[in-house]
Amino acid sequence: MSVGNDEVQAFSLAQRPDLTEAFVSLDVDWPAFIESSPLLVYWGLDVHHRYQFILLDRDTPVARAAALPIHWNGDPYTLPVRGWDGIVEQSLTDTHRGATLNTLCALEVGVSNEHAGRGLSRVALTALRDEATRMGFEHLIVPVRPTGKADYPDEPIHVYVTRRRDDGLFADNWLRVHEHLGARMIGLCPTAMTISAPIYRWRQWTDLPFDRSGTVAVPGAIAPVMVNHHLDFAVYVEPNVWMEHTLTNFSRPSSSHPSGGNAQ
Repeated sequence: MSVGNDEVQAFSLAQRPDLTEAFVSLDVDWPAFIESSPLLVYWGLDVHHRYQFILLDRDTPVARAAALPIHWNGDPYTLPVRGWDGIVEQSLTDTHRGATLNTLCALEVGVSNEHAGRGLSRVALTALRDEATRMGFEHLIVPVRPTGKADYPDEPIHVYVTRRRDDGLFADNWLRVHEHLGARMIGLCPTAMTISAPIYRWRQWTDLPFDRSGTVAVPGAIAPVMVNHHLDFAVYVEPNVWMEHTLTNFSRPSSSHPSGGNAQ
């Protein structure tokens, strides 16, 4: 489908399985310590490839959107407190038990470094939202990583989200992208992603000495890394913000759900 303009098109990996390698290898600017989840890459891309989208500018991959379906009753208090990690686990569980997968959760919207600054994240989100509506989902939710919080790593997430511009919109740029598209904040997930590794791995990822126990501010991290030299280990617990996008013209298909239990 065409999105944004006639030159940028979005395809699911179900439509274009030949683009799977381009999807996985797209040069998205993530901190080195956030490594791809094998569960998402090897299970999600295989079982739920219809919910993984890649954007092409003519024939050049420029952005991607990765999502997984879950069953959700619409109550924010029942969303996984572990956010990103919890959604991956819930999608696997809900798929395995044949639950009605009525909610699509975006886990990443990434833009190629070479094409940053073109507003493609908004184009990718719009494509994902439109496809979620077309496929009959009731909800589109996102555990948003507020990238601007890297400037305030010690600030609690519930305080950070109160930062607003003079026009009332979020001060955080990535939260504001979602807000501009009509999304609303429905909750917080203070433990959205947990990364645990020996200290030597953190040194490799960050080029920092990690020569003392305590908390360490790491470039690109939106919370401090907790270091324990006695255990020779460090742990990063990242908070995210739950946002829900409104799906317009929702109507349930004649079958129970277009994805059934196992989407193909």
